[in-house]
Amino acid sequence: MKYDALIIGGGLAGLTCGIRCAAAGLRTAILSGGMNSLHFSSGSVDLAGYDDEGELVKKPFEQVKKICRARKDHPYAKAGLPAVKKAMEFFIETTSNAGLTMNHNGDMNHFHITGLGTLKPAYLSQESVFGPRGLEIVNSGGKIAVMNFSGFRDYYPEQTVAYLKKNRIFADRDIVLGEISLPWYMNTQKNMHEFRSTDLARIFETEKYLPRIAEEIRKGAGDATAVSLPAFLGIKNYRAIRKRLEELTGKFIYEIPTLPPSILGLRIDQALKDSFIGYGGEFIAGERAESGPVDSGLLEHINTRNSGIEPVSAKYYVLATGSFFSGGLTSNSQRIMEPVFNFKVDADSKRSKWYSWFFFDAKSHPFLSYGVRTDKNFNPVNEKGNTVKNVFCAGAVLSGYDPVREGCGGGVAISSGFACAGKIIGELKK
Repeated sequence: MKYDALIIGGGLAGLTCGIRCAAAGLRTAILSGGMNSLHFSSGSVDLAGYDDEGELVKKPFEQVKKICRARKDHPYAKAGLPAVKKAMEFFIETTSNAGLTMNHNGDMNHFHITGLGTLKPAYLSQESVFGPRGLEIVNSGGKIAVMNFSGFRDYYPEQTVAYLKKNRIFADRDIVLGEISLPWYMNTQKNMHEFRSTDLARIFETEKYLPRIAEEIRKGAGDATAVSLPAFLGIKNYRAIRKRLEELTGKFIYEIPTLPPSILGLRIDQALKDSFIGYGGEFIAGERAESGPVDSGLLEHINTRNSGIEPVSAKYYVLATGSFFSGGLTSNSQRIMEPVFNFKVDADSKRSKWYSWFFFDAKSHPFLSYGVRTDKNFNPVNEKGNTVKNVFCAGAVLSGYDPVREGCGGGVAISSGFACAGKIIGELKK
């Protein structure tokens, strides 16, 4: 198998890179070992949420500009501010063409409500989370109903309300709790307490029970103008489902992310995969890269778990395997490693320096900023100290930034994936 671009990792960075390469006419493949981090995400995209002092950032592109000037090893600096802006535009257009609207607040961040009820800054959110009508509801001061489905254990509305009331925006608001009984659909023998968000999303996708659910929302929410529900209004047809539910109830419907699997994240995942495949890309699921020889500064091919004796080769490769969560980085008691090609990792040599003794340290944990060392073009350095010119790195596998402390994980994934694709396209045009 021979490709123009072979991307190792099917998460946000890998899919963004793959879509841009495939859209440019390159023969592109993505190797995906399993579920990516989108299945565990909030479904919003953070670009730059917090500054170096931990203060909230109002204008994320201004913060990106400061980062590009002051921190040359940061992925944003390597991509450059113009590429970061183009990457966000590309992502918005790509998801929109796939039927998923991602809203933003101009050049300003906005807030989305987490499953705990805390408010988190983001640059992009789905229309059920942020949009003009939602802003009107917040500014109107009307009553809010926080509702859950009877038997669903992956969301705790009491906690959401408790944390919302601690925030000055909602401190004086009338917030009520409500519960909706699940319909006994398809004569399921499954215990209702075992239902997960995907099970409930399937109920909504049928649209069969929407009138009954709407009736229970009206009863439970009373005169509330807005109703928040756990996010499972469907994956494919959620826009029509939400619109109909709002028509039946006469209320604004807001979605709150739940414990994994995240329906909001699954929508992004599905939209990006549909787009990649629509451009002719090959998405190879359940496959992992295991090794590959480097000669004269070039990766010759890769060996995968299922390829047997036949290697997989490409003109250019992109390593987008993520961080520790997805196995893109691993560790033992002595060191932290990149397990596929043993690329050089920027990390402290002392294990005691990898973490903070205080779990909720405001400065975060040092290991969150560890990753593969790359040059200004996102090319990695191998164990011999040589730059591998036909390999690029994107997303959480990169060093030089802390996605939690800076609130920039999604933005780095999209912009670095977009930038790597641009470099591949540029090299092949030569």
